[in-house]
Amino acid sequence: MTTDDLLPACLALAGAVLLVVAAVRRRRGMNAVLTAHNLLPAFVVRLAPLIGPAEGLAGAAVLAAWATGAAGPLRLAAAAVALWYLALAGYLAVLLRRRGRVPCGCLDDTSPVSAVKIGRAVLLTLATAPLVAGWPPVPEDVGTRLLACGLAAVVAGFLIVADKVADLAGTSAAHGG
Repeated sequence: MTTDDLLPACLALAGAVLLVVAAVRRRRGMNAVLTAHNLLPAFVVRLAPLIGPAEGLAGAAVLAAWATGAAGPLRLAAAAVALWYLALAGYLAVLLRRRGRVPCGCLDDTSPVSAVKIGRAVLLTLATAPLVAGWPPVPEDVGTRLLACGLAAVVAGFLIVADKVADLAGTSAAHGG
């Protein structure tokens, strides 16, 4: 695996890491978040308790398939993750348009929906989609696969920090700074 393959793989795997982190970190249930958004029909909101486990499972499946070198299951799991991020981008765009900067429930209970979060979801959709087609190929070497997973965790950390910094943009003016 070359550096040209490793970097796209790390970004795609970072999307999977973020799904696992989101499933673990969310303090409030998705039911309360979706009810507060008031965008979806009640029957869909009742399915909300399945969202956290489903996104966590999809992300974990991508990471496990990559780490074990299972290309077939990786493609299926990556398709689920890419579709998840595509749906999230659409939902966040509608939410931002209709409700403004309300808490989105993405990684915590307080972060507001923003164009940055929509852009991140689109970026992760585009980064994960090539895995569905089998690119980059899963390396044969276990060490390389695990290195990619470790780098993906670092990239996910950077994305979380960048998200928090973006949430702070413009707040100092509101506080007289």
